[in-house]
Amino acid sequence: MLQIAISIMLQAFGISYTWLDQNLISPVLTFARGFEFAIVLTAAVLFFLISMFLVIKQAKKLPKSYAIEIVDIYGEKVSIDGVRQIYTTHAAAESYARMYRESFGQQYKFKVVGFLKELHR
Repeated sequence: MLQIAISIMLQAFGISYTWLDQNLISPVLTFARGFEFAIVLTAAVLFFLISMFLVIKQAKKLPKSYAIEIVDIYGEKVSIDGVRQIYTTHAAAESYARMYRESFGQQYKFKVVGFLKELHR
C-alpha cells in the first residue's frame, strides 16, 4: 500500500514537473535570454556614447596652436631671426624643435608649448 502511494506521488510529481518545465520555466528562460541580450546591447551602446562624449570633451581642451620657446644658455627667452616659432600642430612644432636643436647645438634650448588660443604668425 505504501509503495502504491509513493508511486502515485512520484508520477504526480513527474507530471507536474514536466508541465511546469514546458509552460513556466522554459518560456521564462527564453525571455530572460532575450532580455539579457538587450541589456548587453544597451550597456555596449551606453559605453560607446560615454566614450565618444569624453573624447570630444577632451578634444575641445587641446591647444589650438603651438609655439617653440627658445632659451639661451643664461636661461633667458630669446627670439632668433629666421626661426619659425608658431605652428598649428604639435607634430610639426616638435619636428622643427628637434631640427633646431641639432642645428644650433648647445647654445639654445627649444621647448614646445601649447596655447588654447590660436596664435597668428
